[in-house]
Amino acid sequence: MIGPRSSRRIAGMQAALRARGLPAAVVVDYADLLTAAIRLETVLAGHPDALVKLESPGEAPALHDALVRRGWELAGGPGAPPAPLQHGELAHQQYWSAGFTAVLAAMPADARYLNSPAELSLMTDKLACQQRLADAGVEVPPLFGAIAGHDQLHSRLDTHACDSVFIKARYGSSGAGVLAYRRNRAGREVATGPIELVVDGGRTRLFNSLRQRRYEDRAQIARLVDALAHQGAYVERWIPKPTVPDAEGGHFDIRAVALDGRPRQRIARCSRGPLTNLHLGNRRLPVDACLDPRGQGSLESAVARAAAAFPSSRMIGFDLIVRGPRAWVLEANGFGDLLLDVRHDGRSVYQDQARLGLRTAPRSLGEPAHV
Repeated sequence: MIGPRSSRRIAGMQAALRARGLPAAVVVDYADLLTAAIRLETVLAGHPDALVKLESPGEAPALHDALVRRGWELAGGPGAPPAPLQHGELAHQQYWSAGFTAVLAAMPADARYLNSPAELSLMTDKLACQQRLADAGVEVPPLFGAIAGHDQLHSRLDTHACDSVFIKARYGSSGAGVLAYRRNRAGREVATGPIELVVDGGRTRLFNSLRQRRYEDRAQIARLVDALAHQGAYVERWIPKPTVPDAEGGHFDIRAVALDGRPRQRIARCSRGPLTNLHLGNRRLPVDACLDPRGQGSLESAVARAAAAFPSSRMIGFDLIVRGPRAWVLEANGFGDLLLDVRHDGRSVYQDQARLGLRTAPRSLGEPAHV
């Protein structure tokens, strides 16, 4: 496994291997690859048949800063190098992307990967990822493209005759940097998202928040959008989420983890606000409490079509809106398997993956060789 040694993801995978009576995975930290303290080719030479899982580089602030610095160097960024980020700060994502993409591009081509470095790199560019899905015939929210700032946001809305959109950070693999945005004909604007805006001496800074914050002041919204766009942001049409069919109400979408092209673990994420991410304190429900058999069929077929767009990736987390016969894929995440306490056929995500180590890949995605 390649990832931060202290990662919850690596700990979860190691626990699943132990429970199956298998030896612990060899772990290589991205930080050691960045500094060339370890050469991956040397490690793999001692394990020629190993299945290599590239994990998220998250939950490691020093690594994040190092990737930003590497990306800044590669991009020839102006001025002094970016300073280390404060806890939760959202900045320099374009440099983080350049740095992480370079690390992935340097991976040995002949290794046996769970998800290929090239497709992981594509999936951390969320706009390019959605375009890949759309080109493959997968239904996604209509894309209005990258924006340079608040002014261009309005021109895009005018062009598409649309007043409700999601503004999303282009780079990354989490729900950070997302705003649900609406305007009306009177010119009033509202933006909601897990972002705290801090203005310090005229300087705009953004911080991740664990609650959905609502902004109604036009100047604040302009600062938010401009700051997001500076590090890469794009716009897509707001597809309304269906209503949760229980007394608590709210709206829901679905997170489903696909393995070898087939949906496995899945959960409904429910919220009274526009964002359903579970780390924001939103509740979860079993999918069959929210979708009837027709909707579950739509989910199954949409995930299979979306997974086929990434033929070199065996495990992908998908976020979807499902309404009757239609399903929209909101995101594909090559690191989207941190789905705790959710099982399918009695197995967790990591228990599924622990069964793969001694098996060859299926001849085609969708062939259930592993179960």
